[in-house]
Parts: sequence; C-alpha cells; structure tokens
Amino acid sequence: ILFLLWCLSVVRLGLRCKAYRSTCRSRGLIRENQVMFEYMKYEPLNSPGIQGGVYNAETMEGYIYLVDGKEVKKVQYGEEVIRVSYREPETVDVARIWQCKGKLLQYGGDKGASRRRDLCLSFALFRILRLRFAVDHVGNIFFPFQSDKCRDFVVKGLLSDDEDLDRAFRVVEAELGFLFDFFYARYPSIKDTLAPDLIVYAAILATSIFTLFSPDLLKYQPTGVSANIFIHGFNLDLLVTRLVIVWYILLESYQFLSLFIFSDWHKVKMLCRYVRKESWHMALVEIPLKVLCYFTFSKYWKGSIGQYFILDNAHPHPVKSFLSWISLEALDSSLMTKSISLPLDVREAVLRQLKAIAGKVTDGRMWLYEMGIVDLDLDRDCLLGHTYARYIMTWHIATSICSYGKEVAELNARKQAAELIASKQENASKEAVELMKNHAVATKLSGYCAYLMAFKPDLVPDSTYTSLSMARGTLHNAREFLGKCKSNKEKYDKLIALGKIQSTNHEVRFLSEGARIAVYLVEKIKTEEERWRVLATFWANMMLWIGSSDRAVAHATSMATGGEFITLIWALLTHAYVVDKLQENGGNSGLHMQLNKNQDGQEATS
Repeated sequence: ILFLLWCLSVVRLGLRCKAYRSTCRSRGLIRENQVMFEYMKYEPLNSPGIQGGVYNAETMEGYIYLVDGKEVKKVQYGEEVIRVSYREPETVDVARIWQCKGKLLQYGGDKGASRRRDLCLSFALFRILRLRFAVDHVGNIFFPFQSDKCRDFVVKGLLSDDEDLDRAFRVVEAELGFLFDFFYARYPSIKDTLAPDLIVYAAILATSIFTLFSPDLLKYQPTGVSANIFIHGFNLDLLVTRLVIVWYILLESYQFLSLFIFSDWHKVKMLCRYVRKESWHMALVEIPLKVLCYFTFSKYWKGSIGQYFILDNAHPHPVKSFLSWISLEALDSSLMTKSISLPLDVREAVLRQLKAIAGKVTDGRMWLYEMGIVDLDLDRDCLLGHTYARYIMTWHIATSICSYGKEVAELNARKQAAELIASKQENASKEAVELMKNHAVATKLSGYCAYLMAFKPDLVPDSTYTSLSMARGTLHNAREFLGKCKSNKEKYDKLIALGKIQSTNHEVRFLSEGARIAVYLVEKIKTEEERWRVLATFWANMMLWIGSSDRAVAHATSMATGGEFITLIWALLTHAYVVDKLQENGGNSGLHMQLNKNQDGQEATS
C-alpha cells in the first residue's frame, strides 16, 4: 500500500509538471498572445464613428474582451494563424457575460453576481495585459481608435460607482493574481480538464483511508522483541503512524481544493460553461456554482506598502549602521523602512483623482499654477527639467517639511486648546478628521514613492542608477545638514530658513528645492486643512504620473515577493490606454512653454 501511495505521488508530480510546461513556457506565451492579438483586431469595429459602433462602459456593450473560446488553427495567406471565432456560440467575451440572463451572472442582480462578473472581467483583462510581456508589444499595445473607449472603460465603467471605487482595485488585483499564476505556474489552463487530477486525488484518498483503517493497523500487536515505544502500555509508534496518514489526507485535500476546485481559474471555466449552456440556468446547478465562487483560498497581493522618509533617517543609528556595513548595504531596506497596511482612504484617493481628471494624467504642475500655489519663477528654479526621480525627491522633501510644520502647529494648538469656544468644537472636530485623512494620504504616498526610489528603483519610470544615487545622495546631504538638530522642530526651522533664501543651494540641492516649495506652500496656503488637501491631491496624482511605464518585467518580478501597490496602478492605467511614459525626453518642460502651447491651441481652435 505504501508503494502504491508513492507511485500515486509520482503521478501527481508529473501532472503538476505538465501544468507548469503548458502555462509557463515562452512558447505558450507566444501562442496565447497571438490568439489574443488576432481576436482584438475586431475591437475597432465597435468604436464610435466606425461602422456605427457603439459602446457602454457600464453594461460592457461593445467591449469584446475575450474570456474563453474555441481555438482554430489554419494556414491563411501563407501564415499559420490561431484564432478564436468572433461572436460564435463557443466564444465568451465580457459583453456576453454581462448579457447573461442566468441569476448567477445577471446584470442588475445582487452583489454576488457583480463579483462573479468581475472575476470573468479580470481574466479577460489578464489576457490583454499579458500582451505587454511579449517582445513585440512591451511598453505599447496599440489598437487603433481605442484610446477614448479604453479610458471610458476605466473612468465610466470600473469607477462609475462613487460609493464603491475600490471595485477597480479588486478587479485589477484578481487580474494580477491570474498573471502571477501564469508566470509562476500554480494552476493549469482553463482549457485543461481536471479529470486526471481528480482521478489521482480520489485514488490517493481511497488508498490513504484504506491504510488508516486497514486490519494491519487496527489489530496490530507487536510480537517478540519489538522496537516500538510504549508509554503506560500505549503504543506511541502506532499513534504517530496514524497521525502521519491523517496529516497526509488533510494536506492532499487542501492542495486539491485550493489549487484546483476553488481556484479562480476553475471558477472562470465553470462560469463560461454556465454562459454557454442555458440548461445550467437552474437552482440545481446555480447553488453549487455559487458555493464554488464564494470560497477563496489564496490572495496574490499582500495589501501593504513600504514607507521610507529620508529626513527621519538624518540621524544614523549606530547598530543599524553597523549591520548595514557588515551586510554591504543588503539589509538597508529592512533597517530603514517599514511596511504598513494600505488604508482604504489612500487607495480611494488615487482612484478619485483618476476619475476627476477623466484618465488624462499630467504631472499636476499646471493645476498647481492655476491654483496660485506655484508661479513661473518657482517652476523655473525648482522644477524645470526634472525627471521622474528628481520630481519625486523634491516633493518628498517638501512634504516631509510640511509634516514637521504640522507637528509644530499641533504643539501650539494644544497650548491654546482651553481657549476654544464650545460652539466651534464640533466644526473643529470635523476639520480635524479631514485634516488627519489628507495628511495620512499625502505622507503615506510620499513615503511610498521615496521607498520605490531607494529600494525598488526598477519600478520607477526613470534610470535605475539615477533613482538610487539620488536617494543615497540626498540621505547623505540630510545627515550632514541636519545632523546637529535635536528635534523635528529644529529640522523644520532650519529647512524653512534654507527655503526662504530664495536660491538653490546645489550642495544640498534637493533639500534646498524642497524647502523652497515648502515655504511657498506655507505662505500661499494659510490653513493646514487646505494645505494638506492640496498635498493629498498632488500625491494621488503623482502615483498616476509614475504608474505608467514600460517596466512590465520588473512588475512581474515584484509579484514573486507579494507585489507592489504601483503594479496595481500600472495595470489599471494600461486598461485606460495610458501605456507609455508620460514625460517627454529631457524632463519637465517649463510651465511657460505649456502656457504658450495652450494659448496657441486656443488660437488655432478659434
């Protein structure tokens, strides 16, 4: 019996290897991308102005994002083409999912139906996102006339409900889960049958149970000189044997259920069958499918972000410095950073900003100029020519200085708390809640962007060397410039004094530029509430600004260690057709140039 169990384990290992080879090898990626690219060629036919095409981002009308279909291989015009037929009974796209009349997926039904539709949508988006990992399409996936349609899909579709903006991240998170599984091969393809795995699991289960209750164990009596261990007449060896068999049964059952039956891949496959077969639209089938879709055993994203604040590390810790030295800086990430659970307010702030700008992402300087916070002189002295990394670093320093200023203001406010009028306390508390929320959004996103620069520079759309050297150089400057400061208040006073000089000190360049911006924020925006509202909006926009890049491979690599928040934004922007770096070569152009362009454009329109 034990030999039979060993043989079944070898067979199961062979099935896992087969699943790995079928889903993860580069040849499979090329084949899958060819199928998807050929199918998506039909998408322009559903664009407005072309053959009367119409679309609706809420009902998914006109969106043919492919979920599953029968692949046909044929030679056409001298080329071997693998295609999925367009609008055939076997083809399931997101529009057909949304049009399904069954209660399990019915549009306008309960939240469960919406979640099940979104799971199928995530799989379709995963197939599109996978194109970015093909050599021919890295950094750019071009389907003609689709920019407005794709932007509407995100802004008017995924972000249509102001009460549930987080739906967009749930869809993208499931999508990246499929991408993670594809590259690291934990699940078979949805086209593969589970029959061999089911047979092997049933054989292992039956053999293990038979072994557990076999007469040899139930009636076992050691004879003669035995090496068995007895405690008060109880056979400990027999107990350990039974426990090992029970553990083996539980482990096999968990792996089969989590990796196969309750995996998202299997759920999508069963939901596609449900769409194809109207005979399944009955309670006898819907109830088991609803139970199947309810349970989730695995989650791709760890749901946390790293935090790194350069000014907070201005005083080197002797123990941390020693550990950094002996590890050749390999431990710096864990010594200087911390990981926090990403608050819902921070996630929603980014999504609200994406919806507010209708998917048209910029670096935010024109918005700051129109609000009267940044003028042309400040832009010329502190922001002109900044690449992504320099832009992040300058504003990170400015935000940290403002955060120190908030601490100072709170100390002063506590001294005057007794003088507050009782009638104003309610309004003050509401303002305080909003202030705390915006402060958390701005500081956490600022700390996360600095963390990316210093420890995940390959995820920032700039030179990896530039990002690393800038983070390390600014830390060195901070330790020299602020080394004698005993408190955050002293740091704040010294940096504000540096910013009021109104000239850039190139010896401490980013400290000087950040300090000048902080001074402008303090002088132009008199109230703390409005200042942090502006900074929260700015940093939400900054995440969108740096989220679009051609670093697809770097994002895939980061998934192996739990993923990053910026990867979710990157995937979301891809589906909004923001697929290229948003900054021109040479860094930020001057605001005066942008104003001239806008003026010329208005005159041309007139």
